[in-house]
Amino acid sequence: MEFEEQKALICLAQKQDWCDAAAACGVSVNALKALIDSLEQHYRQAIVEPGDPFQGFTPQGARILNWARDYCLQVSEVQQQFGDASRQTLVAELLERRSVSPKRLCAPGPSPQDLRWMAQAGLHAPDHGGLHPWRLLEFRPEQRQALADAFEAEKRRRDPLSSDEDIQRAREHAIRPPMLLAFIVSPQSKTQVPVREQWLAAGAAIGNVLNAAHQLGFGAIVLSGERCFDAGLCAELGVQPHEFLAGFISLGSVAQVPPARGEKDPEAVISCWTPMARTVDLTKAATANHLQSVAPTPRAAS
Repeated sequence: MEFEEQKALICLAQKQDWCDAAAACGVSVNALKALIDSLEQHYRQAIVEPGDPFQGFTPQGARILNWARDYCLQVSEVQQQFGDASRQTLVAELLERRSVSPKRLCAPGPSPQDLRWMAQAGLHAPDHGGLHPWRLLEFRPEQRQALADAFEAEKRRRDPLSSDEDIQRAREHAIRPPMLLAFIVSPQSKTQVPVREQWLAAGAAIGNVLNAAHQLGFGAIVLSGERCFDAGLCAELGVQPHEFLAGFISLGSVAQVPPARGEKDPEAVISCWTPMARTVDLTKAATANHLQSVAPTPRAAS
C-alpha cells in the first residue's frame, strides 16, 4: 500500500464523508474512490461498506485502517526526528560556543575587520529605542605595557601585601590575550527607556559580540572582577562618571580546546504561566465591604 493511499484511507476515516475526505486530500471524489478500489483489488477484499453516502469500513477494512494508522504514525515520527536534526544544525554553532580562558588563546587574534564585524553584530542586538548604551575600548599591542602598569597599580591599591606572583598575574591579564577589549556600559539618562532595559540591551550586545567571535573561529571570554570597580583604573581608561566598566573581553585563536561543558536541560528555564485561581469576585467583594461600612449600627435593646 502506497503512502498516499494510506493517508487517503485515514482521511476517509476522519471525515466519514466522500466529499469532505476528497477535499482534505486535494483530489476529486472519483479519484478518492479509485484509490479505495485499488486498495480493495490489492487486498482482494472489501474495505468500505457498499453504498453512497459513505457507509463505514468493513471489519477487514478496519484492520487495514489500523495498520495504516500505525505505519503513518511511525513515518511521521521518523520525519519529525529528521526534521528536528535538520533544524538543529541551524543553531549548532551557537550550541557549541563556550568561554575560552586567556591561557588557552594564542595568536593570531581578530583582525581590524573582524572587530568591526563583531561590533556590527553587537549593534544588531535587541535594543529598545536604538540607544546602543555601550561601547568597546580596544587596547592595541603597543599599549599593553601601559595597561599592565595600570593593572599592577590597581592590584597594589586593593592589596598592598600582594605577592610578586599576584602582581605578575595581574600584569599578564593585560598582556596575554592576542586582542583585549573593555566593554563599557553607557546608560543614557535623557530618554524614556528605563535604565534596566538599557542594561539588558548592553547584555544582549555583548552576547552578540561573543557569538560573532565564535562564528569567526575565535575563542573569547569576558572577565570582570574587582578591578572593574576601581575608580582610579576607570578614570585612567576614560570611563565617564555615568558609565560602568562591565568587564574585559579576551579574544584569540583557540590553542587548547576547553573541557566539554555539561549539557543543560532547557526545561529548567522554561515554564508555562498558570493564571491564579480567583475564588472571590473582587468587584462584588469591594461592593459588599462598602455596604457594610455605610450600614447603620444596630441599637441595643432597651
